[in-house]
Amino acid sequence: MTTFPETPVPVSVPGAGGVPAYPALQDDGDAVSLALHAQRAVAERLHPQGVRRLLAIALADRMKQARKQLPVQPKISLLYAAIESAAPRRDGLKDADRLRADLVDGAFAALAADDLLEVRDAEAFAQRRDAIGKALFGEAMQRLKQADTILGLVAEVRAKLESKLIGWARANLDDMQAQLDALAAPGFLRDTPATALAEYPRWLKALSLRAERAQRDPARDQQRMLELAPFAAALAAADPADPEARALRWELEELRVSLFAQELGAKGGVSPKRLAARMERLRSTGGRG
Repeated sequence: MTTFPETPVPVSVPGAGGVPAYPALQDDGDAVSLALHAQRAVAERLHPQGVRRLLAIALADRMKQARKQLPVQPKISLLYAAIESAAPRRDGLKDADRLRADLVDGAFAALAADDLLEVRDAEAFAQRRDAIGKALFGEAMQRLKQADTILGLVAEVRAKLESKLIGWARANLDDMQAQLDALAAPGFLRDTPATALAEYPRWLKALSLRAERAQRDPARDQQRMLELAPFAAALAAADPADPEARALRWELEELRVSLFAQELGAKGGVSPKRLAARMERLRSTGGRG
């Protein structure tokens, strides 16, 4: 039975001269343990991860049931399998089962994304476990509906980028292909935050419009692409786990909408100046180092 750290304040470590330590649940992969840390910031970073793992263990049967119940159609299973083929997983799952697993895992991640630092006793844990359990299938169904739309748009954009029509400039095509590969990377339906996934249809429609317009005027497309190049380079050099990098990634998608498909409406008040400031903050964190 897991013992919860009841308080985020330091405790004295017996036999260590009263040195303070901060308790936190620790994610051990297939189990959870209680650990003490010398730094409060470390304990507060790790504790939500431990709670999340404990929730996943407690809800394993509910998640398995949700996977079985999801009404996945063969068409979107095949579309997702085409994406997954870029980095095949040796998990023994069939195409439809892998899509179901990613949708349910993504639903769980969305429901267990916030406020886990405050879960510090069995009662708070049980309340959060029950709330997630009740909402899990509905959230997975919502993501299935999103997946149907998103995967159709991914296929549409891919077809346009594979067009043999004269007019492509190689750099333009490579840039659009890199954008599509980043958006629709293997496992993206599991790993993309819910707030970003909700914007995928608009971002993919913007990419589709850009593909059409670049065929007609590749020089103009390239000029706009060069405006984005410093931000894309900074993102490529950054640690994906850095909060500034995550923010830059989604803001860059909005700036692309603003430059290439303004009629779709960019959100968040993005501008090159704002992204430049974000890029400088990212560099100050040391990038991947």
